[in-house]
Amino acid sequence: MAMLVLTHEGLTIKRILLDKAELRIGRKTDSDIFIDDMLASQRHAKIEMIENTEDAGGADYFIEDLKSTNHTYINGTPIERKKLVHNDVIRIGKHTFKFLDESAEPADKTTKLRKSWIPGVYYTKD
Repeated sequence: MAMLVLTHEGLTIKRILLDKAELRIGRKTDSDIFIDDMLASQRHAKIEMIENTEDAGGADYFIEDLKSTNHTYINGTPIERKKLVHNDVIRIGKHTFKFLDESAEPADKTTKLRKSWIPGVYYTKD
């Protein structure tokens, strides 16, 4: 499942699951992701989830700037529309989000830990 993580100075403030086909981001109170920031437009950006036909159950995520005054930035570059990839950093106004797509990230070695017969000792098979 993909999500946005709102961060501030490296700390996680909020996790937002991307569980709809379209999520609107903006200062307008009826936005799916509300940003209380005068630098954000009322209708600033949207994130679309499009089913990936090549990957069963997978999806691609796109972010689109909705002609906002102060732009939407991905990894420091202003965009109009861009496919999001794991660990992209999105900046809207003073808010910074990190895009996480767990399905795109290879398994971490810690998921392959095995318990040995010695108490408190773990190992990996690799």
